[in-house]
Amino acid sequence: MKHLANAITASRFVFAAVVLLSEPLSALFWAGYVCGGLSDLLDGPVARRLHQQSALGAKLDSAADIVFILCACIAVFRGVAFPAWVLIGGGAVALVRFVSYGVGYRKYRAFAAVHTWLNKATGFLLFTFPVLFALLGIGAACGVICGVAFIAAAEELVITIRSRELDRDRKSLFHAGKPA
Repeated sequence: MKHLANAITASRFVFAAVVLLSEPLSALFWAGYVCGGLSDLLDGPVARRLHQQSALGAKLDSAADIVFILCACIAVFRGVAFPAWVLIGGGAVALVRFVSYGVGYRKYRAFAAVHTWLNKATGFLLFTFPVLFALLGIGAACGVICGVAFIAAAEELVITIRSRELDRDRKSLFHAGKPA
């Protein structure tokens, strides 16, 4: 019970492996996908409720999110032909993210992923990608996700550059996570 929130977060690595190793959009894929999504929804509230928030938990959550989304994208992308602009857009988002993480590491000597509202919106859109893909088609689904992801990455980079100290709970450029 002492580390329940971190255990819920860590389970996302297992669900990421299930998603990656299963047939895309199969029953096993969806089971791992839904369980991974639920773990992401539950770990934060459980940590707050049980007073288990920690710097380690925040880092573990960010790492689990990245691994889960990458595994899910790889699993879905294996059988889909994407337009070149999607790959270029995804590369641009990745480049801005890596620059932001590099600046954050250099500035704070720590992994500096920020939990902004736009990052949460990006995570939600990435999580719903299979549904968006089915409803909107590849072009529209990827356009929405790439657009929001790029704006979120740029916002995080600006926050990282402008902030004097690392605040992983900063909500946006216009709203600080902790009172001043």
